[in-house]
Amino acid sequence: MKRPGKDDPSRPREDGYEYKRDFYRSDSVAEDYDFHRFSSPERQKRNVRKWAAIRKALSQTTGVRTILDLPCGTGRFTGALAREGFEVVGSDISHEMLKKAASIPDGKQKAIYGYLQANAEHLPLRTDSLDCVVCIRFMMHVDAATRVRMLNEFRRVSRRWVIVDYRHKYTFRYVLTHTFGKLGLGRSPLDRVSREDLEQEFRDAGLSIRSVIRVSAPLLSDKWVVLAERA
Repeated sequence: MKRPGKDDPSRPREDGYEYKRDFYRSDSVAEDYDFHRFSSPERQKRNVRKWAAIRKALSQTTGVRTILDLPCGTGRFTGALAREGFEVVGSDISHEMLKKAASIPDGKQKAIYGYLQANAEHLPLRTDSLDCVVCIRFMMHVDAATRVRMLNEFRRVSRRWVIVDYRHKYTFRYVLTHTFGKLGLGRSPLDRVSREDLEQEFRDAGLSIRSVIRVSAPLLSDKWVVLAERA
């Protein structure tokens, strides 16, 4: 039986946002995406932990009824947000991903108002369109300057709240990979943020951080879910 691995079609072969932006538009990537991300028990557990962190962030908000889930990919959180009682719009740059999200039973709930193909740097939405933007498993693909531009867009279209996950550098994996990468003994050093970097990016985008939620145990997981609001 096939198992997720480094040769999966939905695994990028290069770094860089421009490459990945085009890579994830492929129909073969959309077809393989769920299997590659969620088919093994460990990957399913990771997904459960991420969803728990998102729910915790949402529990600290007020007045949230409408949510933009971007990038929604194949809809792993779009349906979950709808089941929680939110009115949701799923958005992604990939038309193939959106088709997949809309085709699954979980993607056809009445609380899902539709699917919008969009570039996160230039959202085709009016200012103050929704109550909250949820952006998960995306910023790790993006350089710092582009992240700030995207956060600015999230702040513009959201009336108040933004929930974004980031990858940070306070893990054993970062220390080892970064050290060996610098010595030329392994893969390129990981691009991860410090707490200072995180706070600066959100300030530059006109956002104020309300909460930083660890997805898993300190030093083992490099994932933060960040709740912020308009400054």
